[in-house]
Amino acid sequence: METKKTSRISWCHVICCIIILIIFVVTIGIHINAAESNNGIIASSNSANEAIPLTNNYQELLVNNTNSTEEDDESQNEVELAGPKEEVTVIRTDIDSYITTYNEDIKLLATAFSVNYEDVVKDLYSRYESNNSIGFEKTNVGYLLNQSGSIKKYNTVEYGLVEYFYDYIEKNPKKVNNKWVPYTGKSDYVEKLIIYFSTRVYTNVDTALALSIGAAESGYYTSTYMLAQNNIYGGMSSSGLIRYRNIEFGVLSYVKYLSNNYFGKGLNTISEIGYVYCPTIDSNGYKVASPHWEKLVSTAMNKYEKYNFNVTMSDLI
Repeated sequence: METKKTSRISWCHVICCIIILIIFVVTIGIHINAAESNNGIIASSNSANEAIPLTNNYQELLVNNTNSTEEDDESQNEVELAGPKEEVTVIRTDIDSYITTYNEDIKLLATAFSVNYEDVVKDLYSRYESNNSIGFEKTNVGYLLNQSGSIKKYNTVEYGLVEYFYDYIEKNPKKVNNKWVPYTGKSDYVEKLIIYFSTRVYTNVDTALALSIGAAESGYYTSTYMLAQNNIYGGMSSSGLIRYRNIEFGVLSYVKYLSNNYFGKGLNTISEIGYVYCPTIDSNGYKVASPHWEKLVSTAMNKYEKYNFNVTMSDLI
């Protein structure tokens, strides 16, 4: 009897243990799932926290990231636009850029017109600020107007710059240094000045012909008497050979003279120019260009037609 009782108690225990085990397993499973679920939320939160510092270097990431999303692409465009916005603060104004680009031309012409370079720069800024509403025209930095009151436009920047200097000395005669400086330098500098003024300023002038006429008049730019007067073309006034303040202004005046009185009037050959420039009367009593003068100029043309007319500002300054 006792054995049977013991056997019956053991089975009950087994059944109870099984039930408890099942409950335990189910309970543990619920806790595990809950923990995993909570861990997922925490992981997601940690991921978000890790992403936060990356926003501080977002622009750098956009530059280096070649597989951006559409949203990233929009941000990339913003970054690209941000670059030029920063550059705008350092982009030169019209007049700053002009003075930087043509600084050596301004210096050369300040020397030619015998005025102070710093005074000229100040005047350029003043004119720019006073005429801001008109708009900047780089061929007319002096804001010179035609008869109708509209701003003039010139063929080249250098031509407009020369016109500005003529206007400047007219309005500021006391700022001109009238000291006479006889030229004692080399002939090649004179030739380069002729090339500069005929290729960049008075571009209707034939450069080789201008060089040849000057050479014929001044002994290939070696005549001490003429160079002392800074006059290379034999220009005369009522008191004799015209004297210019310096060689730069003398050469400028010569090329301008050819432009206005000869090439500008359609006279562009040796004979046509010589008929007015150096005429004579032939045996039949007709006015013609001096044969001797024509020969001198033609001989010089054989030399200057082969010249390289590419002159840089470093050749002149």
